[in-house]
Amino acid sequence: MPGFGHYRNSPTNVNRWEPLFTNLFDVTIQPPSLVADKWGQLVLDSILKVGGLETEKMPGIVEQKFKGHTRRFQSAVPESTTVDITIGFAVNIDDSNSVYVYNALRSWSDLVYDPLTGAMSNKVDYTGGPMTVSLHTRVGDIFRQWKFPWIWPMAPLPAIELDYTAADPWEMEVVFAADYWEDNTL
Repeated sequence: MPGFGHYRNSPTNVNRWEPLFTNLFDVTIQPPSLVADKWGQLVLDSILKVGGLETEKMPGIVEQKFKGHTRRFQSAVPESTTVDITIGFAVNIDDSNSVYVYNALRSWSDLVYDPLTGAMSNKVDYTGGPMTVSLHTRVGDIFRQWKFPWIWPMAPLPAIELDYTAADPWEMEVVFAADYWEDNTL
């Protein structure tokens, strides 16, 4: 019977192909030297999730009108050539009562703009990188990897919201800007 769903008719079944698990990823972030000198590489076991890896770009749509009818075409330029990456961090306190991940990210954000002093830095000082995001199989084989040579925090750190009824530990999301990337799909 054509189209009959049988185990032997599915290449996924017959070849024992694996599903893609989006929780199997690694991230490395090298902050700018002014932050790395004090805090080192960001604590990567604190990264919970990564979003905004929207590296598939296309030109937008333009329209023409003629006698009440609309014609659409692809634009001659892409709508965006940048990426805004959102990274979720678990926030922990070390033995010296330092909220080390938050403090490292705050030091980095202060290079862009320090709200206490009004000081600002040049892009060469506040950009870190590279940041590499690797998606891998259960046995560690990388099948897709994004590399962002230069990144920086592009939005203020989220405010700490205090709540007596909250049962979960604090997690925060930080948005990083990237002008360029390499996308290695295997």
